[in-house]
Amino acid sequence: MPEKKSILIGCDDTTVLTQVLSILSAIADFTFSIAAVSRASDLYSNTQSLLPDLIILCFRRNQPVINDTHFNLNKIDTPILCLTQNYECESTCWSKNCIIFTHPYKHIHNADFLIYRIKSIFQLKKAESTTGTSASFAEEARQKSNDSTTRELSHYVMELDQKVEILQKVKTRISYLYPNVNDAIRKELMSIVNSIKTVADDTKLWDDFKIYFEQSNPDFLLTLAKKHPSLSSKDLKYCCYIKMNMSNHDITNLLGINQDSVRTHKYRLKKKLTLEKEQDIISYLRTVS
Repeated sequence: MPEKKSILIGCDDTTVLTQVLSILSAIADFTFSIAAVSRASDLYSNTQSLLPDLIILCFRRNQPVINDTHFNLNKIDTPILCLTQNYECESTCWSKNCIIFTHPYKHIHNADFLIYRIKSIFQLKKAESTTGTSASFAEEARQKSNDSTTRELSHYVMELDQKVEILQKVKTRISYLYPNVNDAIRKELMSIVNSIKTVADDTKLWDDFKIYFEQSNPDFLLTLAKKHPSLSSKDLKYCCYIKMNMSNHDITNLLGINQDSVRTHKYRLKKKLTLEKEQDIISYLRTVS
């Protein structure tokens, strides 16, 4: 018989609530008792009275709810799953007294993705009840969340670099066509090439990467840049890759360079970080927070 679970949903959008309820109904492993509130002010009192197994937050803005004094001043052992909007940075959905997971709202149409996230949380809860230690659950939950964010970040980085690589190939192809066309088409091709240069060299790609990276590694780049002001943007990017446990092979594939180049840059980077010969750069970067 499916296990009975209780879920409290905080949502101020009827359409989103309907989507979430539809997804929950598709999870055959569990049966649910579900309560929903549309006001953040009702959330804490219902949490205390219902003692749910999971809280799902899908307000138009979750951060004010997380910042509520009840959540900040009182320890809540119930895991919270926040559906974050595009304009809402996931790293802000954090509280020292709550165990919080995040799930991008843009992926809500991928029901399997959300179902997997919910099942994972319940599995961790089950492990907690087996060991009898809520601290163990909190540690596993945070690790699970960080691992998931790192996987998503790695995928995001790969997508960015692949897009730039494709644009460069288009630019090369245009250079072959350029001598064989009339002036009007040449002018149009040059316009396309200039657009590609702007996109490929756009610092916004790096800015976007930093936003994603800092969700799982808050203040890492800021602290590192303050301690080592001589580091360039390229150096900082390498430090991020190393912090993400990317191997030389991974970085080679990501940047389209050979492993000798990666090793050379790591060697120079180690000198910039003023590390001793016997010091490991990976271990050092893990200490930076």
